[in-house]
Amino acid sequence: MESILKKISSVQYELTVEIGREELARYLTSAENNLSRDFQVDGFRKGKVPRELLRKHLGDQTILEAALDIAVKDSLSKTIHEKDLDVLDASGLKVVENSSQKLVYKVSLSLFPNINIPELGTIKAKRKEVIVRPEEVDHELEEIRKGRAVFLEKDGAVEVGDRAEIDFEILLDGKPIEGGISKNHPLIVGKNIFIPGFEDKLIGMDKDEEKKFSLKAPEDYFNKDIAGKELDFKVKVIDIKKVQIPALDDNFAKSIGKFSDLEDFKNNLEKGILEEKREKERQRVLLEVLEEVMGKADISLSDQMVSQKLDEMISGFDQDLHQRGMELSLYLAHINKTQEDLRKDWKINAEKQLKTELIIRKIAKDKKIEAADGEVEALINQTMQAMALRGGGEANNLDVEKLRADAISQVVRDKTLAYIERTCVA
Repeated sequence: MESILKKISSVQYELTVEIGREELARYLTSAENNLSRDFQVDGFRKGKVPRELLRKHLGDQTILEAALDIAVKDSLSKTIHEKDLDVLDASGLKVVENSSQKLVYKVSLSLFPNINIPELGTIKAKRKEVIVRPEEVDHELEEIRKGRAVFLEKDGAVEVGDRAEIDFEILLDGKPIEGGISKNHPLIVGKNIFIPGFEDKLIGMDKDEEKKFSLKAPEDYFNKDIAGKELDFKVKVIDIKKVQIPALDDNFAKSIGKFSDLEDFKNNLEKGILEEKREKERQRVLLEVLEEVMGKADISLSDQMVSQKLDEMISGFDQDLHQRGMELSLYLAHINKTQEDLRKDWKINAEKQLKTELIIRKIAKDKKIEAADGEVEALINQTMQAMALRGGGEANNLDVEKLRADAISQVVRDKTLAYIERTCVA
């Protein structure tokens, strides 16, 4: 295997790799071995199908494509390692020649920029004391009780605390507003999650009763399209239920889990709140350290790096919206912005995230912090179990290589943050 590295800029290179006939033959054998593992034909056990039969059923083109994929990934990895390149991204693969004699390809490499950071020992941050107040435990207990509430049939009008199911329509200048129509909408009357005054109008209404009324949205209402404007409402009560919250006693504690009594449950709850607050304080103080390092560091970001980070952020935001049944295009139309506006708004945050990642990576590299095989396997198993609990669909379509790479990255990041904490936090 031969390679030529051509410098385009301080962080951009073009790599040309040439693989000879003998090496190609080995990659072809590897491809056949990989494909045969899951291939099955009547009369042969899985993984034991003869090569001639494998080629006949799959076709030469399928095997050649698999061999090309293996050849590029393996040779690229070896070349990067041999030349000791600190690669951020490899893209723009171009196959120059792919014959029985040799494979020649080119790829663009983006390298991590060189950065200078201050000595960690010179940076100190103080952890704040964390305590749990009795009212915090009481609040959490009340939320858990509400979550275990049962809804009982009720005769009579809507009262504060009832669960009402309603149909409603909200109009502005005679036209329904966006998201202003709902059927069988449930709400606990008195929680005041609607426009101020709305739930007050429901009190005293009977099942199947309809009502029309008008309310003015607050000037500082989060939806700027209707803030400060007079809105017309049409409401019909579909159902009314009395909310029964369980008594706070030993039986309630036992129904939650393996607790001997209410006091045991409260102690466990207090410990959980304490751990959560300690973790929040840990995140706060680590962020304080990283921001101080960032302020004293010399880091130059390329436009390409920032653009890629923005692509990643927008893609993640789009996925989050999809999980909530929303579309990015509709969201942008609602806030009257374009994707380009979003990129401008998020650019400073993208640069900050990049610098933080580069600082953590620099510390890990300088201190030779690595992920042990056992740590990686444990995280992979944990991730797969979490996927299975969410329904299992994701676990059946895993990109194993990406899962392992992500696990390695996460383990190294966690260990590096632990090192920063030990070094800089008192």
